[in-house]
Amino acid sequence: MTWSDLRIRVARLGAALDVVVRSDPEVCGLSGGDFRLSLHHGGHGDCTVGNLTLIDCPNELVLMEFQRWMRGAGYPLEA
Repeated sequence: MTWSDLRIRVARLGAALDVVVRSDPEVCGLSGGDFRLSLHHGGHGDCTVGNLTLIDCPNELVLMEFQRWMRGAGYPLEA
């Protein structure tokens, strides 16, 4: 995924979670009461959701695991 693709995806996840996405040229992310996701332009990000914590992992892996948590938690993701 390109950086632009990642930012679009995070914006969609934020909409599904009903939270505001923070985004600047270097970092994009979102957070709530029981989750946090940050992706960095350099290619690595982190997330904390439930009992899962990923630190300094490839952005695509972080996004994949965050989406898996969302599905497990019952949040809707577009097809």
